[in-house]
Amino acid sequence: MTFFAENIAACPDCDLLQRIPALGAGAQARCPRCGRIVASGKADAQNRTLALAAAAAIVLVLANVTPLMGLSAVGRHSSTTILGGVLKMWREGQEITALLVALCSMIAPTLHIAFTLIVLLAVRKPPAPRWVGALLRFAELSRPWAMVEVMMLGILVALVKIADLATVIPGIGMFAVGALIMLLAAMTVSFDPREVWARISWMDGPPLPAATAADGSERKDAADQTEPTALRQGLVVCSACGLLTRSAGRDDPGSCPRCGEALAFRRHGAIQRTWALLIAAAICYVPANLLPVMNTAMPGYAEADTIMSGVILLYESGSWPLALIVFVASVVIPLAKIIALAYLLATVQFRRIAGRAERIRLYRLIEVVGRWSMLDVFVVTFVVALVQLQPFMSVEPGAGVVFFAAVVVLTMLAAETFDPRLIWDENKNEEDS
Repeated sequence: MTFFAENIAACPDCDLLQRIPALGAGAQARCPRCGRIVASGKADAQNRTLALAAAAAIVLVLANVTPLMGLSAVGRHSSTTILGGVLKMWREGQEITALLVALCSMIAPTLHIAFTLIVLLAVRKPPAPRWVGALLRFAELSRPWAMVEVMMLGILVALVKIADLATVIPGIGMFAVGALIMLLAAMTVSFDPREVWARISWMDGPPLPAATAADGSERKDAADQTEPTALRQGLVVCSACGLLTRSAGRDDPGSCPRCGEALAFRRHGAIQRTWALLIAAAICYVPANLLPVMNTAMPGYAEADTIMSGVILLYESGSWPLALIVFVASVVIPLAKIIALAYLLATVQFRRIAGRAERIRLYRLIEVVGRWSMLDVFVVTFVVALVQLQPFMSVEPGAGVVFFAAVVVLTMLAAETFDPRLIWDENKNEEDS
């Protein structure tokens, strides 16, 4: 198996082959066909990210062990932490929702920070051991599920919801969460995985200096041809480390010589799996909006709140900006994701060529905004955990919250399963590869 030098890359979104120039600090290399950033120059990326990750680890501990907020009413007091919200949802019979909240607010951020720290420490003296590559893949997989910023907005919405019922006191944990959001964002901006992969030892020996044909003769650089793609040149991109490799065969491309990941020209069964996840999400979307997500009980008063009634309550209380945010995040975005992904799948299956640049921008928008659908799940979690002032007042989760959580997870998985390169494939042989 042969492979190209590391300055030749295939765009992850459209498969176009291109040469990556030497980049200065702050410079970016964009794909000329779809506009995807394929590489960026970052000054002192490893040391900077290491310092940010160490700070994030400290702040993460504070965010999890100190109270997020306290509640005081009729002489009674209550407070909650992130773990307290998870445990309350579990005790209320919402085990699936509790696990999802724990994943997005505690487990995924912890894994992302911990794996990043270990990776950056291990690659300081290259070549780093091969297991570092596995940790780097796990760090990248956990990053989309670390939704600290969504949780923070959910906490703020929860504060507004209960502000008329009692006195709310922000805790140290809330300020720690705010700091953690900024540190995680800075880590993402400063981190350069390409630099890390260059320091990890290869599974099949050192890399070749340039691409060669199977008979050992020099191969003309594919990037000099008119819109060449990796697939048309018989090349395959490793989904884990991004290495461009000449495949062992069309039916079985083999394994990546750098990290050992199984290679594939396109994600296997991407269309069928995405359809299945979308259909399941569409089914769950109906009860998620019709069933109550919270049940409030006070002496002589009981109310079941759906997502829309919660939006109306925020609007009537004068918090129309938050009402708009909740409406967009909890009602519009999940439905829009289902419709948009269905549209992308249909255009791929009908092999529509026109409007491919617009469709790839639509897909990127879906990836960016999809995580914000978790907002209402966090709102329910922290309102339920905090408003426990029996016998005067209590809030319990409703049946709709588990369906809403299912919609969020299914649509996120659908977006990850879909292969955007299918948008640019022009014939059935390319799509079936």
